[in-house]
Amino acid sequence: MKILCVCLSATIQRTLSFEKFSCNQVNRTKIWREDASGKALNAARVLNQLEMGCAHAICPVGNTNAERFLKLVAQDEDLSVHPVYVDGTTRECWTLLDDENATTTELVADETQTVHSMAGAEAEISLLESIKEYMQTYDALLFAGSRPVQWSANLCARICKLAIEAGKLVLVDFWGKDLLSVLSTCVPQIIKINREEYSSTFSDHLLSREELLESVKAQSATLHNCIAVTCGEDETIAAQDGTVCCQPSEKLRPVNTTGCGDAFSAGLLFEYLNTHDFAASLNKAVWCATRNAQSIVPGSIR
Repeated sequence: MKILCVCLSATIQRTLSFEKFSCNQVNRTKIWREDASGKALNAARVLNQLEMGCAHAICPVGNTNAERFLKLVAQDEDLSVHPVYVDGTTRECWTLLDDENATTTELVADETQTVHSMAGAEAEISLLESIKEYMQTYDALLFAGSRPVQWSANLCARICKLAIEAGKLVLVDFWGKDLLSVLSTCVPQIIKINREEYSSTFSDHLLSREELLESVKAQSATLHNCIAVTCGEDETIAAQDGTVCCQPSEKLRPVNTTGCGDAFSAGLLFEYLNTHDFAASLNKAVWCATRNAQSIVPGSIR
């Protein structure tokens, strides 16, 4: 089994852990670390922890700090990355962990400021050619994360169409205009999304649990695919071809919740590729997300 992971928003992620974090005071870390991150990269790390060597990632890397980013990749035994070099700067994020209150706070540098001239016709051609080449020998595409505004509005749809026309299983984890653009072109076999993102994409208000159930049921029946909507600590609302299949979450005191959704996507796709059993895949997805929440590393089940 081989899974290609595509990430348009690669990230240098610094995680800072505090025994207690207080605003308006000097806070000294207990421990800190840096990781190559981004939604699809986190998922790739989890996939390779589930099965060594099964996942490979493709991502644009800004020339300004490419050396720093790729050094982090090289230090990570669970990551295999094909970089597409582009102008600009790979974004940076900071995660603040408060041990006393078991909270995770994520700070993300605005992509419109940190990525200056990232995209362009030449960069998009290079990216698409890389995906097309790798897709020949891979079984599935996991495409997750936001599209920086410098990339073409239809790029996500073009990538998904390329994979589906090649006969590959596709899981997407993004929302809004990019997801609607994909659905106007082709239908991914699996859509993973959270409640707020789903509501913003398919409704004009935050859907209640009952409204969400009915909407997911109807959307999956219309699209003839699988949809999984994560709801934080509450159970996941999901459906396959109009049949509702919900999955309870595991209750625990988290260490770091960054990457839990990415671990969920990894477990979901991994199990579905192996069994084509959606209920079992949801169970595996929740298991991976729970293990991730117990690790300080974003996107890890160790």
